[in-house]
Amino acid sequence: MANNLMDYLPDYYNDVYEMQAIMHAQGEVLDKAESEQFRLLLNQFVTQTDVKGISVFEDQVGIKPAPNDDLEERQNKVLMRLLPPRPITIEYLRDLFATLKILATITVIERDAIVEAKSAEINSSQIENIKYLLNIYLPANMIYEIRVALNRAEISNDFKVGLGTWLKATTAVQANVSQFIN
Repeated sequence: MANNLMDYLPDYYNDVYEMQAIMHAQGEVLDKAESEQFRLLLNQFVTQTDVKGISVFEDQVGIKPAPNDDLEERQNKVLMRLLPPRPITIEYLRDLFATLKILATITVIERDAIVEAKSAEINSSQIENIKYLLNIYLPANMIYEIRVALNRAEISNDFKVGLGTWLKATTAVQANVSQFIN
């Protein structure tokens, strides 16, 4: 973005040292101002922000970033809070996982949403993002499981969380019959 102001000067300034020095100094200032303006423009878009820009979005939506979150994780958390409502389908959730770069598969069996991933391909922050998304988007009568397959083993960690209320009530009535004799 180098602003070479000398290109815009009339020819009679070519041999004037002072004017050349002024134009070079002002060109550097304009370059710096232009790059700051460009950064300000990019900070208007969540996916293009820098650390300073994402902190503004986090403040707006009420997110406190974890100390170990990198810029991409912070951007994803803000995006999840700002997503517009759409019809909730399994395809939408798959697209959402792909957009957030979460390498996991989701399947639905009756009222159970099962998310499966390999431990080498997913981190704890992404698991928290999955929990947040499923808590927000799944209907109240569904539950979900997050299965993370460990490396070099067939063992999996299951996190089973129920959404909504499940109620089973049983009652027992017992009547004591007694006779009153007058």
